[in-house]
Amino acid sequence: MGVLAFLAITFLLFANITPAVRQQEETPLEVRWVGAPEYVRPILAEAKGATLLLHEKQGGAPLTFTREALHKEVSVVKDLIVSAAGTLGPIPNRTQLWVYLKGIIPNERRLHGSFTASMHWVELNNLNGRSREERVERYPILLVYPDGVETYELASYLLEMTTRLSMGVEPMLPEWELPYRNLKP
Repeated sequence: MGVLAFLAITFLLFANITPAVRQQEETPLEVRWVGAPEYVRPILAEAKGATLLLHEKQGGAPLTFTREALHKEVSVVKDLIVSAAGTLGPIPNRTQLWVYLKGIIPNERRLHGSFTASMHWVELNNLNGRSREERVERYPILLVYPDGVETYELASYLLEMTTRLSMGVEPMLPEWELPYRNLKP
């Protein structure tokens, strides 16, 4: 969090920002990552205030997760990790814990429709044979706004504890145009 806070303050001090009122256009979401290998498909997750907007499908409405829901998910994941200790022994290694959680998450009703479940399925799709044949890899990029640092920390914890997905983090300011998509904030 210290690095993100430093970057946010630095951007505020040195960026030439002219506030302007922008109207949200009804444009389908088009996510592109310039410079990435052709097979990588980014998934944007915007941490804004008390919400996390997950842009999982091209042109579709984003999934919205509140900070309260993410706090509950963190509690559920911590419970699952404690239960893993009972099943796997007192100190399971990272691989054992990951395999355990991959088997538990789809059946855990408290996580249905959650950010954790969404990222679980993204990871499994990255690993399954069809995606490997097509050579498609989904890559989450967390866009962190100054008022969304706590939301980012919750999402980051969930990604780190329940998946092996690599993720990108981009500090953002509300007035910035996003380089990844054809849409203004």
